[in-house]
Amino acid sequence: MKTTFFPDMINVVMKPLLMVLVSILLVAVVSAQVIREPEGASLPGYVEVYDVSPGRSMDDYYQPADDDLPIIMLTGYWPPTNEMIRRFSADPDHNPDGWVGDNWEGRGYNVYAYFPEFPGGLGQGEGNFKVDYQDTSADWWYYVGELEPIAIICFGRAFNNHKWELEGGARNQQMNNWIDDYTAPFKPNFGLPIVEEPPDFDRFSTLPIQETMDALTAAGILVEPITSTLDSSAFLCNFIGYHACWYHDLHADPMDPAWNISAGHIHVGYAMSLDTAIWATEITLRSLTDHLDGVICINDGDVNNDGYLTAADAQTAFGIALGSHAPTPLEECAADCNGDGFVTAADAQTIFMGALGQPDCIDPLRKTYRVYPKNSSLYL
Repeated sequence: MKTTFFPDMINVVMKPLLMVLVSILLVAVVSAQVIREPEGASLPGYVEVYDVSPGRSMDDYYQPADDDLPIIMLTGYWPPTNEMIRRFSADPDHNPDGWVGDNWEGRGYNVYAYFPEFPGGLGQGEGNFKVDYQDTSADWWYYVGELEPIAIICFGRAFNNHKWELEGGARNQQMNNWIDDYTAPFKPNFGLPIVEEPPDFDRFSTLPIQETMDALTAAGILVEPITSTLDSSAFLCNFIGYHACWYHDLHADPMDPAWNISAGHIHVGYAMSLDTAIWATEITLRSLTDHLDGVICINDGDVNNDGYLTAADAQTAFGIALGSHAPTPLEECAADCNGDGFVTAADAQTIFMGALGQPDCIDPLRKTYRVYPKNSSLYL
């Protein structure tokens, strides 16, 4: 009798397993945008395109705020990433509805966004951070030099899905391995700083990845927060993502006047609505500012972090000064109202006077932002 049991079982059992394995590998490979969209490919219906004057210089896009708050820098490329950060542009020609980044939500950070416009459809674009290696490099080193950002998030478009992929890092490809952009020279040329970086060298994100994923999941909006070990793709998203991680590594020392705490790249699926992308951007920014607050010592007197100066803050500060209250690092920083590195009765007294309407701590009060539920049907 001919025996066919084992081959048949292999076909029945192993083929589906192999298909699953192949699917997993394909997802790992294509989870980030690695292709070049044809010049002039159609734009989503929600896109707003504003004229870019050919005579504008990079200086025209930078309008410093009239305060000394630390700065978060955002960049975007193809939609939805340029549209979802548009309100953080301080350029009235590209954000006529007004800049919302000045001390955003009272959190104590100014948020600036830069992105291209796409009057001819998808492709290279016009203005800031065109989808071009030379242009991106020039804009990058100019704006980080002007802003000296405490944190950076670069956004790039993923595929037709709802993924919000916080890349774990980026790789500097061999120069000939980068996918051609739209204008000669089509790859990074020898005039760019990145050419001096080691090829196939990896740098890693310092964004609060897990905290951001948890916050997005808790919000219940239609995004799929995921992360990767490394973005090893070879187009502009990985290029700028590498720059973000690289800038952090250059300025990771807290004693550096241009200290950078967090930087990294996020890929955004374009199946989601613009409202969803904007909401996810706000959640991501709140996670980032919470993370920054845990690193930066904020001497604002708001010891219980409720957004107000009260007698209770002064009392807790006095308890810290007497040694009867063991503070958390955030409490100790807030209680050190004069920023001299010690919590004393004088700090408690100054906080009490602040509660009476005479604030004099060295850092301005940062109001706590409370997130109220939104109509989820608007974000599908």
